[in-house]
Amino acid sequence: MVPQEKIAGLPIRIKFSKKGRLMYISHLDLSKTMQRIMVRADIDIWYSEGFNPQPRVVFAVPLPVGVESDCEYLDIKINSPMELDKIKNRISRNFPDEMRVLDVYVPEVKFKNIAYIDYTMKLFSPKITEQTATDIEKLFKNECNVTKITKSGAEKTVNLCEFIQSLKAEYNNGEIIINTVLCADSEKYLNPELLIEAIKKYLDILTSDTTDEYYSILRNKMLNADLTEFK
Repeated sequence: MVPQEKIAGLPIRIKFSKKGRLMYISHLDLSKTMQRIMVRADIDIWYSEGFNPQPRVVFAVPLPVGVESDCEYLDIKINSPMELDKIKNRISRNFPDEMRVLDVYVPEVKFKNIAYIDYTMKLFSPKITEQTATDIEKLFKNECNVTKITKSGAEKTVNLCEFIQSLKAEYNNGEIIINTVLCADSEKYLNPELLIEAIKKYLDILTSDTTDEYYSILRNKMLNADLTEFK
């Protein structure tokens, strides 16, 4: 453990969950919210330089709108020594109800080590049967092309199967539960919503009728290249 007197100036990693209605908050709004929380928690964090200094908060892989998470990561640096438990308590007191601090620690690895993300998806529709689980697994076996928006804003046709490390679908009491590990590094990142789009397109379930159909996506954990859990 790093001695408390040496905490100042070192990165401090905050692991937190974000669920419920807060899944509809964009990454930009979340960033602004976290900056305000640090100020309200009276944590003396580093600021950017220039004419308009801003609190320096660095996130891992941004969470897509509409996705819940049990494994969000945020790195900060502080100017004055402070105990990690005190940082955790102060942030926790200023978090909204649907966010929770899971851990606060000095990290040993950088965010660039993140290679994959583990997700759980749940789908419900009157059209779903036990065969649907098999159909979903077959859909993502070899080639499943969808349109993906690149960082530059251009449209590009991609084969989703090239971004899927593993995928298992099961039928359970009218629901389909999908456990999947998707690429998440800087070169090959896959938004889990694209899997939902492909299921809509190719399997004709999950239409726009939300009265009797729904789906959810939960980010469980981030993984290193060797599939061990990122910390």
